[in-house]
Amino acid sequence: MKSVKERIEKYFQRLSKSQQKVANAVITNPAYISTHTAAEVGGMAGVSETTVIRFCYAIGLEGFSQLQKEVTKLFIHNHSNSTLGNYVSSKETLFEEQALGEEVMRQSGTEIIRIAKQLEGALFKKTTKAMHEAKKIYVAGAGASLIAVQWLQFTLNMLRPNVELVKMETSSLFRTLQEIEESDLVIIISLHRYYNEPLQLAEEILSRGAAVSGITDSAIAPIRQLTHQCFVLEQTELSTIDLMPALITFLNALVVGMMSHDASYYNGQRVKYDDFQNSFIANRWR
Repeated sequence: MKSVKERIEKYFQRLSKSQQKVANAVITNPAYISTHTAAEVGGMAGVSETTVIRFCYAIGLEGFSQLQKEVTKLFIHNHSNSTLGNYVSSKETLFEEQALGEEVMRQSGTEIIRIAKQLEGALFKKTTKAMHEAKKIYVAGAGASLIAVQWLQFTLNMLRPNVELVKMETSSLFRTLQEIEESDLVIIISLHRYYNEPLQLAEEILSRGAAVSGITDSAIAPIRQLTHQCFVLEQTELSTIDLMPALITFLNALVVGMMSHDASYYNGQRVKYDDFQNSFIANRWR
């Protein structure tokens, strides 16, 4: 029998926009679904009670009560172990490996190749061109996404001007929203647990006309509905930690793709950076 998550993944593109809101609510807040009425769930998702019931039928369930039972199973599964717990338990079989380091890196390499085969060439080219042409790039994320966002901001900053890491504090968000223009690009990384702040940021930016690109780990992640284009790096492991090698490699591919749109410009940026490093930074080292 398919889990409610598998049902949503299967039928998501066939659902109405209102039913997709219910689907997102189920994935992001299963505890609420399992303990509240259909009317209350509809209120939380911004749809009617009838839409919630129709959603249940649309994904092959017999009604709202069955949805609650299936969601409870999903909630228990997702919370039986933490991300760290899933990461540690999935590695226990490797502890006795003679070439442990090699095997761990081989598995990471296999995951990188698997995700690389999923990439859409046209979407990749469109996104990297937007990165090259944007007047300013904002990068944002929270939780497990933050380390990847920091890497992307650090790397882009060496290659082009006007790259900013969006801090999720209220005052910083307000300032970012006041500054953003239609010529800018916002890149949001949203991984499982799907923190609200980056999603709210994407929703607000869309309403202001700026371009939003998303990167996530599930075809039914909420960020997909809040971006102009979104890359889905489907992960096979239960732990988000296992996605990091592939995610950083993908971000590196985006950076290289951006540079490919004007190799001479980025080579010039490299020369400027090297000159700065040699004249200023070198004086700080002993």
